[in-house]
Amino acid sequence: VNIAEEVQRIRRLRDYDRRDDVLQDMSLRKVLKDLVEQDIAPQDIAAFLSRSQIEPVLTAHPTEAKRRTVLDHLFYISAQLIQLNRQDLTNSERDYLVKRVKETLEILWQTSEVRGRKVEVLDEVDQTLYYFERTILALVANIHDRIYREFQRLGADLARTIRPFVRFGSWVGSDRDGNPNVTPAVTRTTALKQRQLILRFYLSNIEGFIRRFSQSDQYIDVSRKLLESLEKDQALLPDLAKDLERYENHEVYRKKFSYMHRRLTLVLIEAKGAYQDSGQFVGDLRLVQESLLKHKGQWAAHGDLERLIIQAETFGFHLARLDFRDHAHKIRIAIEEIFKGEATQEGLIKAIVGIPKALPAGRTPEARDIFDQMRMFRQLKTKFDANIVDSYIVSMTETPVDLLSLFYLARSAGLIELTRANVKSARMGLVPLFETISALQNAQEVLRVLFEIPVYRSYLKVRGNVQEIMLGYSDSSKDGGYLAANWNLYMAQKDLHRLGEKYGVHIKFFHGKGGTIDRGGGESHRAILGQPYAADAGLIKLTEQGEVISQKYASPMVANRNLEQLISAVVISNFVTRRELKRDDRLKVWEEHLRLLSQDAFDFYRRLVFETPGFLDFYHEATPINILKITKIGSRPAARSGSQRSFDQLRAIPWVFSWVQSRYIISAWYGTGFAFRRYIDERGEQGLEQLREMYSQWPFFNSLMHNVQASLAKTDLYIARLYADIVENETLRGTIHEAIAAEYERALNVVLEITRQKELLDYHKVLQESIKLRNPYVDPLNYIQVRFLKEKKALGENPGADARRAQIDEILLLTVNGIASGMKSTG
Repeated sequence: VNIAEEVQRIRRLRDYDRRDDVLQDMSLRKVLKDLVEQDIAPQDIAAFLSRSQIEPVLTAHPTEAKRRTVLDHLFYISAQLIQLNRQDLTNSERDYLVKRVKETLEILWQTSEVRGRKVEVLDEVDQTLYYFERTILALVANIHDRIYREFQRLGADLARTIRPFVRFGSWVGSDRDGNPNVTPAVTRTTALKQRQLILRFYLSNIEGFIRRFSQSDQYIDVSRKLLESLEKDQALLPDLAKDLERYENHEVYRKKFSYMHRRLTLVLIEAKGAYQDSGQFVGDLRLVQESLLKHKGQWAAHGDLERLIIQAETFGFHLARLDFRDHAHKIRIAIEEIFKGEATQEGLIKAIVGIPKALPAGRTPEARDIFDQMRMFRQLKTKFDANIVDSYIVSMTETPVDLLSLFYLARSAGLIELTRANVKSARMGLVPLFETISALQNAQEVLRVLFEIPVYRSYLKVRGNVQEIMLGYSDSSKDGGYLAANWNLYMAQKDLHRLGEKYGVHIKFFHGKGGTIDRGGGESHRAILGQPYAADAGLIKLTEQGEVISQKYASPMVANRNLEQLISAVVISNFVTRRELKRDDRLKVWEEHLRLLSQDAFDFYRRLVFETPGFLDFYHEATPINILKITKIGSRPAARSGSQRSFDQLRAIPWVFSWVQSRYIISAWYGTGFAFRRYIDERGEQGLEQLREMYSQWPFFNSLMHNVQASLAKTDLYIARLYADIVENETLRGTIHEAIAAEYERALNVVLEITRQKELLDYHKVLQESIKLRNPYVDPLNYIQVRFLKEKKALGENPGADARRAQIDEILLLTVNGIASGMKSTG
């Protein structure tokens, strides 16, 4: 089903790309055309894109459930089906493709879908790098080709003034939060793997240029600068210069590319004569391009050579920038070891501006790891590549002390340098991560305090007065439910934007969005359109999580479309959405109504999850959460530390994973029914009309309601009841299941009232049909999972049943993979 959907989507995308009479929604062509019709000058759009920084960040967790082997088979089938859509196939060609599909299906049926061993961090690194090779390296050049083409349609010769503004980051191999398997050595290996991949890519391209760029200076001139650079190359690499003497002396471009190839090879082995950095490599590429442009080589200059320049400017010698991340509590342990007790805000400031002290070895495991991280960060920055790392993210930031503690550590590691009390250089970005409802509500005050500290302001100044702030979508949804989380995320962005304006600081939001709605995610472009400050001034980072990477980046056409939608949303948000909302007097009224709704939803959600006696017992028995102990789909433990029985230690990923598997999906809708129904009951018809107006006129509320609908449509309480029946305590299972069922009915009915629909997703027939189509395939897997969860529970810890338990575990793992594929979510 997933393959069929993807192939149909690609078919539709190709159809749109062939036609000029129909403009696809959220396409760059339509967005640029609409903006120009609103009297926005193409020059202003081009300047905005040049200033923008759009950075998707790939993460391992939640991890793709399918094995790489299985994915390869699925991708191959998809590719053959796409070829079968060609209208010019001969009978023999069609027969060949059909046979290949059947052959691969046969092999796939006989291939184990369950991993034989636990996934390790470097396996996840390799999986991520696979998508760079498959689509992402070409993607950035493709999107610039499209931008050039669409600006040319407008008659504006501006596109080539737009330099690459999309960068890719990664957490895979560098995100330590709760994952002891990510060590400094693993991070270094990750950086090396990334460098080797991108250098091999450049070498392959340069080899192609050596074969193709056969222009002779007997027929066409070359630039003086290029000839001078060749003289320098000959002096730098005399052995190669001698080898090249036996080739055509007049083919200057081939010679230049040969020297470039050698210098890239020397980068790989870190030998004399290598490029010192990617800037030198780009400089050589530009020398060739400028020579071609001046001497009748426009097509060659703007062809694959220009694509490689864009790729080299984007990926450098590092490929993807690695973010470090760890927990605030762990950093506090390290600081307390240095300060021999709890560090105060005043004490930290005094220590930061004082004489720096070298980091100690560390007595506790937590402190040792933090100190080693700082040393590795510095090593990567100074001895490897300045672009490979930049941000250090502090999970569960709650107070200014959390970020000042990181400031002190960076200062001690030599990553931030001061002259007297002023920061001279800062090679680490200090990034707070606000994850809980209370943290989001307090975020503005935390940053206000920091912005008032002189040494912190001087740090911001050398960083271009840009403060990166990460917002946690999945943990906030786990903490307070979907509606309250999204409202507090919305207000945090608005409040922090205002704070930034007051202090002259540009706020760059890093959206830690779940790939799926269940984790606080959903379609990224919809979310950006609904949150006017999500990509303020074109600055935005957002996570692309393991479970959706294959959906977004396996197919070149789909990858292009996803990035195009993201860019379009950033442009519309800045040029249209915010301006329209500023002019709309109703916005303050709507925000006040949603504030009240979110508080009711928050209280109702918390009453179930935190105040209902035995709720965690119900959760552990009525969901397959304990299967996570035996799954091999990710390197990270399900809990940060301690027991999964502790709600605070339980991660958002397994929390959502288990509710999705059992088809309750409460993390994505519970509390909305109560809040909306109470609002209407208290205000009558006027209240209903107010919500309908918000739904039709306010992009943020519309996006929120769309996501709630999609999650309600995926929920199946008949199947969920089967999971509830596993709970031994009859009163407990009846009380909690009925509470969830009653809230589901409330939510279903009130959402239909507000949206004026007969069925959920009537306005989105494609998604509606997709969910209906999937259910018959997913439902039997749920029945099988329940059947074997019951049997495993009945076996208990009986040592004589080890063999049977192993068989059951294998079956349960298969059902987990199947349900995850059908629901398109591993958490």
